[in-house]
Amino acid sequence: MTQKKHVFFQPVQTAEQRRKRTRNIVITAVILVIAAAAIYFAMPKNKALSQSSIFDQAEIEALARQAVDYINEEDFDGLKEMSVDEMSTIMNKERMDEAKARVSEDWGAFREVSDITAMEVTQRGVTAAVAYVTADYENAEIHFTFAFNEDMKLASLGIQ
Repeated sequence: MTQKKHVFFQPVQTAEQRRKRTRNIVITAVILVIAAAAIYFAMPKNKALSQSSIFDQAEIEALARQAVDYINEEDFDGLKEMSVDEMSTIMNKERMDEAKARVSEDWGAFREVSDITAMEVTQRGVTAAVAYVTADYENAEIHFTFAFNEDMKLASLGIQ
C-alpha cells in the first residue's frame, strides 16, 4: 500500500487578492473603531454633584428625602406632582405596594434616612442627578434610587 503525501503550501497571492485582504482588514478596523465609539457613548459617565453645572447637591438630597416621605405617607399625589408625566401611571398604591412587597413583606415603621449619595450621570446624551438613599425601617433597611431630570422632576424610581 502506498500512502499519498500531502503537501501543504501557501500559494502566492496575486495583487488582486492582496488588495482584497487589505480592504477587509481596513473595513474590520473601521467597524471596530465605530463599535468602540458607540460603546463609549452608551456607557454612563458619572461625576460628583459638587462638580455639576446643572444640579445642586442640597436640592437633590432634599428632593430625595421628600420622595421618601411621600412613599412613607403613601402620598401618591405628591409623588405624581414631583414626577415626569410618564411616571404618573405607576404612582399609585397598588403598584407601590407591589414594589414594596418584592423587597420585604413588612418594612415596619420608618426610622430615618441614614445615607444619601448623589451624583450626576450622563448616558446617551441625557443627564440626570441620581440619588441613592438608604432608609432604615423597623424591620428592614431599604435602598431607594431616584433619578431627577434637568427640570428637577423625578424620572426614575427604584426600591431594593
